[in-house]
Amino acid sequence: MNLAFFGRYGVFEYFRIGGLESFNRRLAVGLARLGHQVDFILYGAPTSYVKSADANITLHYLETLSKALQFLVGEKKYDHILTFYLPPTDRLSYLYFRLLHRHQCCFHQIVFNWPDSLFKRKGMFIDARLYPFNGRLLCISPRQFRYARQWCPRSTLLLPPVPESYFIEPDAKPRHEKVQVTYIGRTEAGKGIEDVIQLFTHLKDCPQVNLTIHGFHHKSMPASVKTHEWLSQQQEIRYSYTPFESYSLAVDDNLRQTLKSTDILLLPYRKLSSTIDTPLLLLEGMASLCTIVTRKLGNIPEIYGPGPFLFAEPSEIANMAGQIEVAPSLLDQEQKRIFRQNQLLGFNLNNTVERLVDALSLD
Repeated sequence: MNLAFFGRYGVFEYFRIGGLESFNRRLAVGLARLGHQVDFILYGAPTSYVKSADANITLHYLETLSKALQFLVGEKKYDHILTFYLPPTDRLSYLYFRLLHRHQCCFHQIVFNWPDSLFKRKGMFIDARLYPFNGRLLCISPRQFRYARQWCPRSTLLLPPVPESYFIEPDAKPRHEKVQVTYIGRTEAGKGIEDVIQLFTHLKDCPQVNLTIHGFHHKSMPASVKTHEWLSQQQEIRYSYTPFESYSLAVDDNLRQTLKSTDILLLPYRKLSSTIDTPLLLLEGMASLCTIVTRKLGNIPEIYGPGPFLFAEPSEIANMAGQIEVAPSLLDQEQKRIFRQNQLLGFNLNNTVERLVDALSLD
């Protein structure tokens, strides 16, 4: 199959760190390994150019929406076009484009978010109702899927994919003298970085734990930059920084090794709208058998299961300090529970790509 991943330049970049980026990149890699050709068509770029990303994966950067639409129905014939984001101002033009070309290829939409605002959420799904003339609505969380299938029978649940190399069995999880407690993510309020710093301040003198923050940030977000600068200058909390634009196989491998050696992973989201609706780090941490400290938002309790460190309100995270100090007695049992949960969910990359191919083959 020839597939196009279509969207706005700047919202997604292949060589950038983030849940949306990893989701699309991994799907593309999985499809390419099966012999399918995947092109990323990104419009709104400063200049037009083409770049090879991997075997069977090519990136096409185009300056305008009109040029991108012409490319989609040009000499290269696409069997399926998967759209991951268009700004509201471009959706009407794209809606008309799909209507005109609905007999040439199948158009699909991936829904990544669950907006906080009910108005915006309804607006997002109203757009999606108009979307699949001949394609599928791909939902990445159970709540998206349950909502959408009421009026869109061509909806498919597609949990974010995690490569097989992340998955380990309980006996392979490293054992440490000290509990390894880690935060990974952007240094911004929506991700809960302030709560992490508060918790680490309580734990920094505890001899039973090692604390580490692995952070990155958007340079366009002053508060995130300020937190990064503070973390870089202080000495009490171990801080590791990775530039947002620096994705590579080595960065991915470093994340995998970090998660494998992490006992407790902090993901204290203030709101899920700050990430994709099933957070990829939640699934990556589960694959690596990390016991996760996270808030009961969205489908997190359903996906992760009844963990000992789920909390309801941000103010409760400070109370986790005492529980983390006695965590060694909980870890073995929790790792075995997470391992069983992973088997039930089946979100490894091969399974996810197979589900996608099966869904597309029905059209």
